[in-house]
Amino acid sequence: MKKLSSWVFALLDWVMHTAVLNVLFLLFSLPVITIGASLTALCAGQRALIKKEPCFRAFFRAFGASFWRSTAAWLILLPINALLIFHTISLLPYWKDGALLQLIFITMLALLALSITFTVFVFYSRFEGRLLQLLRYGAELALSNIVRAALIAVLFALPFALAFFATTLFFILGVLWAFFYFSVAAWAAVWLMNKPFIRFAQQTLGMDTTTKNNKEDAHNDY
Repeated sequence: MKKLSSWVFALLDWVMHTAVLNVLFLLFSLPVITIGASLTALCAGQRALIKKEPCFRAFFRAFGASFWRSTAAWLILLPINALLIFHTISLLPYWKDGALLQLIFITMLALLALSITFTVFVFYSRFEGRLLQLLRYGAELALSNIVRAALIAVLFALPFALAFFATTLFFILGVLWAFFYFSVAAWAAVWLMNKPFIRFAQQTLGMDTTTKNNKEDAHNDY
């Protein structure tokens, strides 16, 4: 009985922190240009929650520390993604009129761009560097783990796809989007990219992830 009650309290604690992180992410994303910094902060907060560290402190610290570089990266990546997504949408009515192969090609490019974009900010929640390093290493991490990166992209893009293609369902799930979804998606992204990041840090960045004092240590596998 004692174990059950402690498990219930732990679950409730996780739900509360996850919900608050989700609300913080949405609030800090309202200006739109801050979405990159908010996503970086959300991943940092979820990683801290996984490690049983103060997640709200991690969120605010990451948002402040990454703001300018994450915002610059977002402003670079956003037009590329928007162009590919709008091109994909514009081809949808013509897929039966000989545009199917073109639609498939553009859709794959859009998914690739989204995969790189979201991986960049997941990566930046664990690595501090210059803007070009952030973009380069994030892209390399995504391309070398394309299935995981694509899954992360689908998770984060799902609410926007539903808003466009299934508006009613999107509004029915409104509470989920407002309090849980993006935070849980960030948890999944952090978990999916944890081991690939450790390999990438060792092989590409030359970081010693087994050093206890290194903030990217290997003891944080989940």
